[in-house]
Amino acid sequence: MAHPWAASRPTLADAILALLAVALASVVAATVIVPALEVRLVAPGLDLVLETLTALVAFGVAALAWVRYRQHAGPVALFQGTAFLVLAIAGGLSVAMVVSRLDVRSGTSVWAPGQPPAYVFLAARLLAAALLIVGGIASLGHRRPSRPLTVVVGSVITMMIAIAIVESRTGSLPALGFAEAPGSPPTPTLLGVAAKVIVSALFIWAAALSRRLYRRDGSIGHAFLAAGLVFGAFAQVHGAVRPSLYTGLVTAGDFLWLAFGITLLVGVLAEESATLAGLRSANADLERLRTLDVERAALEERAHLSRELHDGLAQNLWLAKLKAGRLSALPDLGQDGSALVDELEGAIDAGLAEAQQAVTALRVSGEPTGPLWDVIARYVDDFADRFGLRAEVECPTGRSGLAPRVEAELLRIAQEALSNVSRHADAPVVRVRAAVENGYLELLVGDNGRGFDPAAVGERAYGLASMKERTALIGGELRIDSRPRDGTRVLVLVPLPQTVPTTGGRSW
Repeated sequence: MAHPWAASRPTLADAILALLAVALASVVAATVIVPALEVRLVAPGLDLVLETLTALVAFGVAALAWVRYRQHAGPVALFQGTAFLVLAIAGGLSVAMVVSRLDVRSGTSVWAPGQPPAYVFLAARLLAAALLIVGGIASLGHRRPSRPLTVVVGSVITMMIAIAIVESRTGSLPALGFAEAPGSPPTPTLLGVAAKVIVSALFIWAAALSRRLYRRDGSIGHAFLAAGLVFGAFAQVHGAVRPSLYTGLVTAGDFLWLAFGITLLVGVLAEESATLAGLRSANADLERLRTLDVERAALEERAHLSRELHDGLAQNLWLAKLKAGRLSALPDLGQDGSALVDELEGAIDAGLAEAQQAVTALRVSGEPTGPLWDVIARYVDDFADRFGLRAEVECPTGRSGLAPRVEAELLRIAQEALSNVSRHADAPVVRVRAAVENGYLELLVGDNGRGFDPAAVGERAYGLASMKERTALIGGELRIDSRPRDGTRVLVLVPLPQTVPTTGGRSW
């Protein structure tokens, strides 16, 4: 999984790798030219700490890389985990020798120097470098190993065989380095230098493959792997000129080797973090898509209901009105019959108005397609025309700055308030005002109709309950001010985002 900035900045990673290589090369060169700068001391306790940390880090990288391979089946993770498992085995063996005090008899200690430790670590690092190179090549070629367990088990067995061979031929192994006296630092040999240069070159090759993977995939893990391999390569270069073959001896190469493992560990953790972030982003996208699908289905259903009302109920009401008109024209209808026909025509007209209002509400009850205030103004004008009322609209200009879902709920609240005016208020004038005041959006729908007692109505009124529910959904507050014969005022207060400018206070 690509880190958010990794894919867009390959040149930055290249620059960091170049600077790291130059800095490490300068350090190695300085220690060769000025021997006094070299960190080289006999310190068994410190060496044990460094060896233990290095082994633990190697085991940690191996475990995390294996988990990552199980999750994503990437060949780099498989071969990386196997390589660090091999290094962890070599490091763990060295620590076990010290803890069990077998390092002197096995030729591992600086006080009884021999060749086995040099060959064991050489074999481990050669095998690890080869595994990292194979993993990089396989990943670049999009090839996945068919038998991953064979890779792991085969590498471990190969490492154990190498250790057994080294231990069985202790006295006949060519010197990779030698100590002139017990406790003295080892001196490099031509064979030892050549071996470490070969391992260093293999690490550089593996780093170049990791860099190519980073440029291709933008994966932060590949960038850290490349940087860690640079540390490993220069640890080998340093070991070629300043060998550190035995337990109890500490050199700068030990710190470089520890930095190699820590860099890889941090890289694996950073890769996992990037993967989790990507999964959270993908889940959020899926949730948004699911919400959009639900809303799209709801809009389609509203459009369907709108067509059904227009083509079905409204047409039938028009037909009933025509029949009532023909009925009223009959000469022998009588006074009582004429009165009933007039009442019937009034009921049909009211039904037609209700149907037309429902059709209009359904068509605009989704998220507003333009600025909220323009949509509300158009709806109020249409409402006033249909019901013969005088409408006064006072709204801001431009966008509201609210989320689309909040705008949609405010539009529906305004529609419900106006619907209550047409059904119950018997008002000649309706007023709709909106303003931004003291960090809140205030939307007012008022009339000068007959009014009512809100306490007497309570929760029985469906329209009032619907407005309260919608207001609660958007985190707002609904206030209803009404008295008999004194009109009704419905006020909605919605907190605004911090980015929306506010003005001085004004209340209605």
